[in-house]
Amino acid sequence: MATNKNAHIRYLALDRCLGNWSRRYYIDDLVDACNDALLLYNGESKKRDGVRKRQVQEDLKFMESEEGYCMLIDAIRDGHKMYYRYRHPNDSISEHPLNQEELNIVSDALLLLKRFEGVPQFDWLEELDKQLYSTSQLGKNVRSVVSFQHNPYLKGMDKDYYKLIFDTIVNKEAIELDYHPFGKDVETSIVSPYHLKQYNNRWFLIGKKNGHDTLTNFAIDRIEGVKEIGRSKYEPLDDEFDFDEFFEDVVGVSVKVAPVEDIVIYANEKAFNYIFTKPLHESQVVKHELLPDGRREIDLKVKDNYELRALLRSFGSQIEVIKPASLREKMRANAEALTRMYGD
Repeated sequence: MATNKNAHIRYLALDRCLGNWSRRYYIDDLVDACNDALLLYNGESKKRDGVRKRQVQEDLKFMESEEGYCMLIDAIRDGHKMYYRYRHPNDSISEHPLNQEELNIVSDALLLLKRFEGVPQFDWLEELDKQLYSTSQLGKNVRSVVSFQHNPYLKGMDKDYYKLIFDTIVNKEAIELDYHPFGKDVETSIVSPYHLKQYNNRWFLIGKKNGHDTLTNFAIDRIEGVKEIGRSKYEPLDDEFDFDEFFEDVVGVSVKVAPVEDIVIYANEKAFNYIFTKPLHESQVVKHELLPDGRREIDLKVKDNYELRALLRSFGSQIEVIKPASLREKMRANAEALTRMYGD
């Protein structure tokens, strides 16, 4: 029997009834208790889908079973009827170990949460993982069915920079940031931090340097030092600022003051099938009609940035940028540089 949301509500309702020795609960009383609990949780819209006697009888069997809670439930005859209660007055499913089905659910939930493994703010996940396994409740047969990509060795994460930045964002406090861009010397700036974003297995801080009007992204792995300096130099964003909208027209995290452009790409069959099932951007429009050379057209409406070009380059010769001319020229120049690099 599946331990879904409604089933769990029924088990809790039955548990309260069966543990209450001050009253006799007949089968109809148990049915009413389950329906009252479901009505309270789901509202009037679910009233017509009430529980029947057969369902409650199956629930009682499940609670007694090894797959369920291994509870001892007595059916005591009272004239022509029977009432139900736990064999011992203090019994409760809350006092029993999780059943295997619940263990599987907990295990899957933990696996989803472990997507944040390596993020300092979620260090408690490792300890929770150890505690669950040390109780032997998550047995040898429970194994991961979901895998997430993460980089626990990302530079900067092990120095508590992420945790400090996270806290200053929440507390709306400015920071002094020592940042080392590629190919440049370390730069020290006063930054108002606003947002953390993950892209391509890296974390980025989105903030604003004091005295600047535009936002800047800082890769966590390029940060050399962070110091909290309080609220006095913090420059708040407008309350209506929306980071989902801010990143809406770009691939990745680099948002420049530039127009949104109509990108036209021709893709061969292999690349088209991949891009069709895994869109390059939410603005993507695909045209299934074959072009004369057997390729198909893919259109995007995005800003040109480094991440977009890197994504397009990852397809190699399987795609061709048709327009705009400026993006096509950048892709052509890169292809020529690769030809010279690998040429004889």
